Amino acid sequence: MASIEDLKAVVTAKGGLARPNQFLVELPNFGDTYEANILCTSASLPGKQVLTHDRRINMEFEKIAYGYAVPDVNFTFLMLNDYSMKKYFDRWRSTVLDEENMVAGYKNDYQRPVRIHQLKRPINGISGSFGSVRVSISIGSDSVYGVELRDAFPVSFNEINLNNELDGLVQYSVGMAFTNWYQVSDYDRLSLIHISEPTRQ
Repeated sequence: MASIEDLKAVVTAKGGLARPNQFLVELPNFGDTYEANILCTSASLPGKQVLTHDRRINMEFEKIAYGYAVPDVNFTFLMLNDYSMKKYFDRWRSTVLDEENMVAGYKNDYQRPVRIHQLKRPINGISGSFGSVRVSISIGSDSVYGVELRDAFPVSFNEINLNNELDGLVQYSVGMAFTNWYQVSDYDRLSLIHISEPTRQ
């Protein structure tokens, strides 16, 4: 059985434990996308399921693979007073569906690559709070694992909830469909600005 010292040695040798709040997203160009990563409060690295058939040989059953399936990936963004992220996805949706003329676009016209990176802890970091919002600036946040969603496009545009909370912030969630995902090359020496959700008292 491994000891705590063995665990500490492995963690130190591998650069520490991965943190879920160290991430970067790259969205396609439908206007200004620089703020997309800054305002993104949640994303996920996609999964993949191997699809199988049952095959019988004499009295034994076994599974054989015939394909794969990938689930949609969800992104959540903080909204600014100019609703820039909502307008960004409205523009993208308009290339998918022309609702005025009741026409669907061609997939080659609206599909785009989307990248998601897991970052390691930065070399230097500065953080602070502005009211209920926490902002952190990280320098030297290398990407340790990244994926590209191939042929991605938004398929679900969730409602925006409004209420009477004095310290509440508006958030917007979008579900993204895609054909497949692949691991991409690591980034190097990224500078990351990240805005966290407000803390609840």
